[in-house]
Amino acid sequence: MIIKDGLLALPGEGQLLRADLRFSDERITSIASSITPAKGEELIDASGLMVFPAAIDPHVHFDEPGFTHREDYFHGTMEAAKGGVGTIIDMPCTSLPPITTKAAYENKLSVVQGKALVDYAFFGGVSGHTAEASLSGGMDELAPFVVAFKCYFISGMDSFTAVDHDQFRRILVEGTRLGRPILLHAEDPGCVKGAEARLAAERRASGRASTWRDYLEPRNPDAELVAAASALALARGREAGLHIVHVGTAEVARMVAAAGASCETCAHYLAFDEDDFGSLGAALKTAPPVKTASDRAGLWQLLTTGSISFLASDHAPAPEAEKATGDPLTAYGGIPGVGTGFPYLLSEGYLSGRIPLPRFLEASSLAAARRYGLAARKGSLEVGKDADFVLVDPAGTTTIEGKTLLSLGKITPFEGMRLTGRIVGTWVRGGAVYEARNASGPASIVASPGSGKHLTWGYR
Repeated sequence: MIIKDGLLALPGEGQLLRADLRFSDERITSIASSITPAKGEELIDASGLMVFPAAIDPHVHFDEPGFTHREDYFHGTMEAAKGGVGTIIDMPCTSLPPITTKAAYENKLSVVQGKALVDYAFFGGVSGHTAEASLSGGMDELAPFVVAFKCYFISGMDSFTAVDHDQFRRILVEGTRLGRPILLHAEDPGCVKGAEARLAAERRASGRASTWRDYLEPRNPDAELVAAASALALARGREAGLHIVHVGTAEVARMVAAAGASCETCAHYLAFDEDDFGSLGAALKTAPPVKTASDRAGLWQLLTTGSISFLASDHAPAPEAEKATGDPLTAYGGIPGVGTGFPYLLSEGYLSGRIPLPRFLEASSLAAARRYGLAARKGSLEVGKDADFVLVDPAGTTTIEGKTLLSLGKITPFEGMRLTGRIVGTWVRGGAVYEARNASGPASIVASPGSGKHLTWGYR
């Protein structure tokens, strides 16, 4: 099959190039200014369309098995494909049981492998209450099947608790030995819990109801800064193996990059700041929360220069009953994002002129592929790599509406946002997954559940 006359986003190029792309048996076989089709070979007319490598979303919570009232693999991967994502990497902490053992991994794989529509990899995890078992062989046993290990310094999950500093230092040592990055949710428990106790006492004394200040003040930039600084101190000499997830504080990203570690941010940290809670409320609630307008601007600049390695979604939706509690402290903290991250970065980053093409490609696909051992086959349009690509109509627009999300989660802070560019097709390993070629007709998922492939480190 040939993608004909598309504007291809090729690695190392500063602009899109008009070219043809041929693929066969799941992989790209040639890229040239013009490819003559063989007799009977199928053509996809990409005239006027941009052709990007399918995005990689390296931070999703698809909640299966376990909390499938929030998200599952069928709906989560449908939404991923609709948003131009060809590969997702799923967090270990919101499955039951969490992926902290080989047995839990095998259980999860058996449940989800017949449901995924895009390719997927797993993160393993180290929970505080089972950390010693992980450090005594559990990480070693799990490493061949996961692309990194995730930890928390603060956690609200009984099934996946925070690690202490001694445990984290030893986890970093083990991660280095195994050749797997160690991911950290970096908020300091002393900062957060101390402020929460102070504000709770204030509410009791005054009789006032909770407000967004009660959620935001304990999780202010200091909570991220102290946690990240602690992690870097514990990682001395092993900084290259440390990755800080969902950074919302610009100073944290600067500090992490200067130390030689890596980090990610999310579209909501680029699109919103703390003043937006007044209008968006629980639809914007995440942990960490969005910070100041200055942080928002700083994160854009750091993503553009590469100090922030890549964009992730932290996709973690919940139904209205858990989001719309009327109380900032009990509303579920998480939003759907796997389908909105790439379209947002495309519109507000690349097409707006804010991010140059090479950096956009790094942030949306290649940097994550490299970080998590998938770059031999994923992350760029190159001969020999998987035929994972997205067709985009640059003259089209996308309006984000919760009711049209294919995720189980419909509550999004991006509600009503109009973006430049419209995804008209997503292919994974040469197979069409999502198609919306006819602007006036319905978009549709055209792949079958189970067509997504499980990936491990070094995938070839």
